[in-house]
Amino acid sequence: MTLDDKIQTLKITDYLAIYAALLSSVVFLWNLVQSRPRIKVNVLFGVETIDGVTTSGVFVVVRNTSSHDIHLGAIGILYPYREAGAKERLLHFWRYKRWPKRVGWCHTSLSNYAIKDGCPMCLEARKSHHVLVPKEIVEKILSGATQATLIVKVQDQLWNDVYSKPFKWPQLKRV
Repeated sequence: MTLDDKIQTLKITDYLAIYAALLSSVVFLWNLVQSRPRIKVNVLFGVETIDGVTTSGVFVVVRNTSSHDIHLGAIGILYPYREAGAKERLLHFWRYKRWPKRVGWCHTSLSNYAIKDGCPMCLEARKSHHVLVPKEIVEKILSGATQATLIVKVQDQLWNDVYSKPFKWPQLKRV
């Protein structure tokens, strides 16, 4: 009996069983994806007025796009302080068994610059949290950097890190 003959002899209950198996597999995968916490981190230039004082700087926006509450532990800033060679990256990969993307970057907390980031906190599902880093502090952070680039790291209370895309600080030429 060939495969075509077997397919032609299937009854409606067999088709329903195949449909149910496929549907339950899709639902299982959907629930697996939805159960994972998802945090998005954006960095953008912004202006905020607090008590009549207008301040410009960098906004750090943390968004909880999952359907679960996320407990944030810390918000930090990374900046490049030296160049890392291929040998150092290879040794980092060998020693720590992870991709060496942030070798040569300095990690600093917002609390080192007296910025209240609101952490630790519970970020509810589908909510966001933002922090303004004033321009003067950004320039102070970047004074020791090799490039005018920032990356923001958000860490939950289980030490899972989420990084933003690199943000290039605009260098204005004064005339």
